[in-house]
Amino acid sequence: LPTTLLALLLHPGIADAQAEPLPDARVVMPWQDFRTLWERGQAPETPPRPAPRAYAISRARYVGRVEGEATVFSATLRVEVLNEDQWTAVPLLPTSTALRSARIRGQDAPIYLDGGWYTWVTDQAGTVTIDLEFAVSTFDEGGQSGFAFRLAPSGATEVELSVASDADLDFEVAGAQQVTERQRGDERVMTALLPATGNLSVAWERAVDEVAEVAREPRIYAEHQALLGVGEGILTGHSTVHYSILFAGTDEFTVDLPRSTTVLDVTGQGLRDWTVTEEGDRKVIHAALNFVAEGSYALQVDYEQPLPEGGGRITLPDLQVRGAERVKGFIGVDARSTLEVRPVEATVARPIDVRELPAAILGQTDWPVLLGYRYGKEGWSVPVEIRQHDEVDMLVTIIDQAAATTVLTPDGRRMTQVVYAMRNNRAQFLALALPEGATPWSTFVGGKAVKPARAEDGRLLVPLARSQTGDGDLARFAVEMVYVEDSDTAGPGVFAASLPRADVPATVVAWTIYVPADARIQKHSIDGTLRRVDWFTPIDLGDVTSAEAVAQVQQQANALFDSDAMAAGVQPVRVALPIDGVPLYFEKLLVMGDPLQVGFRYQLKD
Repeated sequence: LPTTLLALLLHPGIADAQAEPLPDARVVMPWQDFRTLWERGQAPETPPRPAPRAYAISRARYVGRVEGEATVFSATLRVEVLNEDQWTAVPLLPTSTALRSARIRGQDAPIYLDGGWYTWVTDQAGTVTIDLEFAVSTFDEGGQSGFAFRLAPSGATEVELSVASDADLDFEVAGAQQVTERQRGDERVMTALLPATGNLSVAWERAVDEVAEVAREPRIYAEHQALLGVGEGILTGHSTVHYSILFAGTDEFTVDLPRSTTVLDVTGQGLRDWTVTEEGDRKVIHAALNFVAEGSYALQVDYEQPLPEGGGRITLPDLQVRGAERVKGFIGVDARSTLEVRPVEATVARPIDVRELPAAILGQTDWPVLLGYRYGKEGWSVPVEIRQHDEVDMLVTIIDQAAATTVLTPDGRRMTQVVYAMRNNRAQFLALALPEGATPWSTFVGGKAVKPARAEDGRLLVPLARSQTGDGDLARFAVEMVYVEDSDTAGPGVFAASLPRADVPATVVAWTIYVPADARIQKHSIDGTLRRVDWFTPIDLGDVTSAEAVAQVQQQANALFDSDAMAAGVQPVRVALPIDGVPLYFEKLLVMGDPLQVGFRYQLKD
């Protein structure tokens, strides 16, 4: 028994599921078992120290094979997640690479884009092995080939590269501490150990017997990725140039833009300064670094260009990369307004499906990317046609629900209260066309007494408050009106009434009519634009039903009424309906200026 009881105490989930409470029971157990239980319940004498960083990549191995114009890699990363009980984001690969898959124990890993990196996110601490498959572009020109991309820093980094060749190759791996080569079948295999430099830059060429000892110039290849946004009167651009730097390093980069653009900012790792000069119809941007970049480097440029009023044909700003052996690029165009963007035949660049654009471009914007282009050499030009369309006025004020209550007295008089639960962004008044012969007695907006005005057409103009904004939506407030009508002009035993017609659409109108308790309704005589219901249709107005929403707004209005009246020292006149009788329920969904009428015959008992 003590062993079973101890197991239940050490596993409360089992105890909760199987044991009934025993308030008068006593527990007897051996001292050693009690001490074990007591020690497990004590807080540690020394609280755990926080980890010095959230994660560490202890080991990384990259195995690649050159296949045509790309090098395909399989990588294995051993990641130590040190944070406990919180989320950790681990950058794995730069978005300049093309990620095919990321798996953990054979299952797809959760990956998202963040700051130009494919990033893995987890809330579990411990050691994880992540398997990656990806590809990078390979440059091949003048007998020399190579590639470069950024690496996630790791404690130990090993690279293996296979190149189909039956001849000796000279490999250069920037920053490598050890490089070995061997022949494996019809492939030349290179293996290198890298320090935590953050770059992998590999170049190779056919070996020669004697090579003159000359200083090598850097060979630079570039990939340009740009997102251009068309807005009201302005076109904004964000370009990222991914450089691959082979054989030697460089500490400066140069790009140029049309003279009509304004350069807003230039950013990059270790950027010392940047300047803009004008050469003819171009603006030349010189970026100077505080170190010599080798392998890979990313330069970001933000700029804008004014658009002609009314639209027309324009040429998108073409950022050109200077000093590169070869340049290729991708251009995405999104629309950030009601402007229509149409493609026109481009020069050098060719249109592609926007889904073929790099993820780094698509991940920059929440607007729809409409056009995509790709080019493989300098001199590209992309004209587009921009058309300005008239904007359509959208709804700025709405009545979520109009809740009306009418009390019919035995002598035929009627008193009606209407509470509008509404949201308003811009309207100054709520215009109400009262029933003929109706006399308003009180009007409140947001719990405050207001004095409506009378328009030239006879409608009542109730001044509105503006909804407070919260959580991206407009808050509701109540507009309450009470009015009375004299004896029914339709004759004794006939009820014929209508509600005020508002100039604002209403999602639902709910009308409760109280008739005298001794009245007998002739069911077949019920007529009107509202249908009779047993109870109001539940409408979702944000986690509450329509009836609950009106009750909440009414409660808020009453609270505001009491507090404002006390603060002002004056008690406004609030009219309360003398609720009595038997209720009848009527409703109408989606009211847009429609007449709101109900009629029926009734007979009072003698």
